Amino acid sequence: MESVIFQANVLGMLAYIVPAMLLFFWMIKNVEDKLVERKLYLACGIGVVFGTIADIIMILGGIDLYSNTGYAAMILVSPFVMLIFMFIGVNLNTFKSEPAAPFYSAGFGLFFGGSMEFWKLLMTEGRFPDIGAGDLLLIAGFGFGTVLFFGGAGMWIAYGIVHGNGARVAGRLAFLYLFLAFLNASALENIHYDVHRSVLVSVTALSGYFAIGAASFHQASLRLPSISEITRDNG
Repeated sequence: MESVIFQANVLGMLAYIVPAMLLFFWMIKNVEDKLVERKLYLACGIGVVFGTIADIIMILGGIDLYSNTGYAAMILVSPFVMLIFMFIGVNLNTFKSEPAAPFYSAGFGLFFGGSMEFWKLLMTEGRFPDIGAGDLLLIAGFGFGTVLFFGGAGMWIAYGIVHGNGARVAGRLAFLYLFLAFLNASALENIHYDVHRSVLVSVTALSGYFAIGAASFHQASLRLPSISEITRDNG
């Protein structure tokens, strides 16, 4: 238990929760006085709750476990579970009705991904107590890529909702995350079961995963509303 508390909790905070918080603060630094503080905290908190629930569903369903068919369930099912929860959260009337909705949605997405990966890392440490530090850091790298991806996904879905096609955008993101889940599964097979001969498979998968997650977040952030477009709603 001590190993779980020290390694997984601390690494999870440093790799997911702290970066999510810093990214969110950086995004809102120029418009914070135009945003409703209550909704900022609410978006992040709901993201944590929804991310936790989504991960619990996958754990109880065994979606994240290796089986005779490898990680097929994780690759094919988890993207749609995650994006359904993402769409529901971003589509809440509390956030979607404001011009600043993408900012709140970014906070929701960042903390959704952070909480989900936090629990996932904790479960990994519990299931594989003898896992090496290098492998644990590799898994944490995939988790940070997930945080970036869902931070971007929150913004993209918010933009889609404004134009009346939020569900379609969420569906497209689900198929993109399906490919990311395949990259993650390729690395996990090598980390836990030595399926591949070279660690380069895991490193290459991580590079592609991180590049897609970072690109999604960066491109979405470029479309954030300007200060002049934001009107504060204290209601």
